[in-house]
Amino acid sequence: MFKFALLCLTAVAIAQLTRPGWMQSIIGSQLFMLDTIHGHLVQYDDNNDLVMLVGRDNCYLIDADDNTWDKIAHNEAQVPRITEAIYGQITRNRGVTNMTYHEAERMYNSPFEQIECRDKHIFHVDYHPRHH
Repeated sequence: MFKFALLCLTAVAIAQLTRPGWMQSIIGSQLFMLDTIHGHLVQYDDNNDLVMLVGRDNCYLIDADDNTWDKIAHNEAQVPRITEAIYGQITRNRGVTNMTYHEAERMYNSPFEQIECRDKHIFHVDYHPRHH
């Protein structure tokens, strides 16, 4: 029984870090785990044009234009710089506004956002990456 419980806890912990391909095909979206920064997981939901910084208590949502964010998501050298800039903007409280769960659901219609941000404080971040 102890081994089974340990196995279940391990599976849950791994699921927090990765999304298996079968889950993406069921939900019908493509999700990229971009980075982790200061206790937040940074995720890019390509199908719903959304970047999320998901922490224990907060969820920060950023509009993600396909042309810009598809390039960023595939550029490992650029990702840490961009996520640090987003986090810096959040900590300075610039362009950060409160959202309700229902506002976020209507605005993005992302199954990942609906799962990740449930029961958290949700904020919209008006962030636009500089073109380098």
